[in-house]
Amino acid sequence: MAQKIFKALLFDTRSIQRYIYSGNKLRTNIGASYIVDRVFFDVLIEGVLKEMFPEEKFSSDDDAWTPANDEAKPWDKMKSCCVAYIGGGNALLLFDEAAKVSPVEVVKNFTRKLLLERPGLKVGAAIGELELVDGKLNQEHIDVLYKKLKDNQNNIFPAVNVPYTGLTLSCEINGEAANFYGTIGVGEEKFYSQETAVKADAADDANNNLRARFNQIFDLKKLDVQKDFEFPFEVEKLGQKEGNNYFAIVHVDGNNMGVKFRTCQSLSERRKLSREIRRKTEGAFAELLAKIISMKTAGGFKNVLDLKGKFLPIRPLIIGGDDVTFLCPANMAILFTKTLMENLDADTPEDAPEHLTEKISRHMDSCAGIAIIPTKYPFFRGYKLAEQLCDSAKKSMREQALSTEEIPRGSSWLDFAILHGEQPPTLEQIRSTQYRGARGKNLHFGAYLVCGEGDSAHKLDNLLSCTKQFWEGKKKNPPIMANNKIKELRGVLQRGEDDAQKFLRQLEKQNQALPTVPDWEVFKKKLWHNSTTPYVDAIELMDFYVEEVNQIWQNLT
Repeated sequence: MAQKIFKALLFDTRSIQRYIYSGNKLRTNIGASYIVDRVFFDVLIEGVLKEMFPEEKFSSDDDAWTPANDEAKPWDKMKSCCVAYIGGGNALLLFDEAAKVSPVEVVKNFTRKLLLERPGLKVGAAIGELELVDGKLNQEHIDVLYKKLKDNQNNIFPAVNVPYTGLTLSCEINGEAANFYGTIGVGEEKFYSQETAVKADAADDANNNLRARFNQIFDLKKLDVQKDFEFPFEVEKLGQKEGNNYFAIVHVDGNNMGVKFRTCQSLSERRKLSREIRRKTEGAFAELLAKIISMKTAGGFKNVLDLKGKFLPIRPLIIGGDDVTFLCPANMAILFTKTLMENLDADTPEDAPEHLTEKISRHMDSCAGIAIIPTKYPFFRGYKLAEQLCDSAKKSMREQALSTEEIPRGSSWLDFAILHGEQPPTLEQIRSTQYRGARGKNLHFGAYLVCGEGDSAHKLDNLLSCTKQFWEGKKKNPPIMANNKIKELRGVLQRGEDDAQKFLRQLEKQNQALPTVPDWEVFKKKLWHNSTTPYVDAIELMDFYVEEVNQIWQNLT
């Protein structure tokens, strides 16, 4: 039995969302996301480890699409130090007991370099031991290391910005001390914070890297699309038509990731699974992107979007592991999110370019939150709302869990909220003030089932069918349900069941009717069931779901 004990150093990146979304400029958000994604490769490996351990052959290549790297066991050939894995916002380093340089020195050099080159970014560290027996890791040691990392996070609060004294000028983008003078992007020369300047400088690299990466995936997956495209740097260039002042922040997160990783018995398995999940996610997003490009090429967006030049109506911000965040026009949010989640849910064949050898990485059920917000709404609050909506969808997913497998094949759900002007900052407050009818009845019916097994009434297709029928029905002559009646229905639902019954009788006398949705028959008779109703969501979605685009989209190959 081969047994080896290493000194272990575990890093994590802290307050990632706050770092990425702290500014009110999309350019700085893009740059910050790229910095977080590359920090361990560009700063820890390139800037610190290669100087401190020149005898080691550290690889700073993060190309997860090179399957040969999945099997690497660097600790077998290490002289003093090796990078065991990087993924999920963590980096694990192993040190031979005879190493001349201590893990503490690595922490010092890394954090000092971050202060100079990546101001504002916080990291945490934990030092311990890790035992490998025949290549398999001691899970108790891993748990202890992560617990120590969590304890440090709760007890150590690093200062990573120049203090704002009240006498210094504050940065108009993120509120920190304005200690940098120059331009960011195409802006005018003025004082900004050093953190803002670094993020803005990284934005161009982020765009170039993202475009090159997806073009590589298009080639590997043999997706025939035009590669001459651009991701916008400004929310206003996502394609909203004049007068349409809304866009969407979408956050998608994989389900049961912790359960999947606990099945890994060695560092090789852990790294391999991490890379395969990333390839699954990037492959699914690439398929969405290819469809968007084909749709634009075919002119499918021309009646509903105003796209300039080479810009696409989507702006990825985070694509890391099982975690995806992107921006898009409000009226494309449901369509794009549904497609991405279906791509993730579909089983990837073993012989596909993603090279997914593990069964648990070939399928990924997920949950999503869609925050539809005004263009000028504070960006960070919009993202937090999308995150809360994703949590709401996960709650529905857990309540509907039917599988008894060790790693359950779950269902995929999404939830959404539409903000009209200034509203309370949390989802709970929005729902309690804007979506409560008489006697506490719930006017929001979601979350909605996208893929998998669950309550059939909550299927997203039911909601979209109802919205479609509202649109088509009011155009007929005579209308199935007139526009003024659709608007009246929203107010009736806020008042209670007596008004609902009067409304239904009035509809019948006027030879009008509610949409026919098979799984909603119980609602069609009374409007309410178990103090909930789906019709408010369907009415609100009429402004943010375009059936003519959906029809063209479904016909694209």
